[in-house]
Amino acid sequence: MDTPTFAQLKKAFVDSGYEIRLLPRRQLEGMALDAPAEVKRHLDTNIMGLIMPDDNAIGIANELTVDERATTLLHELIHLWDEEMDEEDVESITLDMEETLNPNQFGFLQFLVS
Repeated sequence: MDTPTFAQLKKAFVDSGYEIRLLPRRQLEGMALDAPAEVKRHLDTNIMGLIMPDDNAIGIANELTVDERATTLLHELIHLWDEEMDEEDVESITLDMEETLNPNQFGFLQFLVS
């Protein structure tokens, strides 16, 4: 499992052309019903974010705090960086990266979801 750098995640986001949409969690859960099986199996864990390739967007639950939204965006950017990575590895990397991001990096994520 490769761990991306913050610069790689930022580049993946910018290159994707995706927009970030703050949506109600219920709406995200409904959208996940049409998602691949890997996403569907996490429906019982309260989906907080979702990549929506057909809409060229990343959905983030609007009920979350700004810090939670930033962490969720980090998680989704890791999915965007490596679409084949399984959910457990993405979550592990998210937690590791969250602890190592400097204030400017985390602030950039907060800015994107505020």
